[in-house]
Amino acid sequence: MMTTRIVIMKNFDKQSLPYRAMKNHWRIFQKDSRKLSDKAFYSRTFRQTLTPREIVNKTLAFSDELHYYDDLYQLLLFHLQEKNADHFFDLLTEAFPQLNQAFRTALSTLVRYRKYVTNAIQMPYSNSKLEAINKLISFLQTQTCRYGYVFLQILEFSQR
Repeated sequence: MMTTRIVIMKNFDKQSLPYRAMKNHWRIFQKDSRKLSDKAFYSRTFRQTLTPREIVNKTLAFSDELHYYDDLYQLLLFHLQEKNADHFFDLLTEAFPQLNQAFRTALSTLVRYRKYVTNAIQMPYSNSKLEAINKLISFLQTQTCRYGYVFLQILEFSQR
């Protein structure tokens, strides 16, 4: 979704409102649309107080292509969270011919490993927290080697 957003963003002038809106509010596009906050905040891009849902709607109004890909992303995210593997892959195969190259590359990997993705969707067990902890430990060890003494003290403290 992010590479698609960047490709669409490059069609606009850098000082234009659509370009700045897509560049500054990219985090909102990654969130689930059902979980967007109703709390309004001042957006410097639009120069007014808006909720995240209003920002998404205003930004999607600038580009039909971005609107199509955002709808597809939100549907895929919904079926993934609801653990509907059949609907997820039906939507993938239905939308695959109309996709741009960046989206097609990412989703072709899911189609190629359909058996494993279906298994991961249906099983309640996930080792994502374990992987996150391992990544954090690896990061701290790398930083210890790179920056030395301070991180070495942190690592020794955590091992005690």
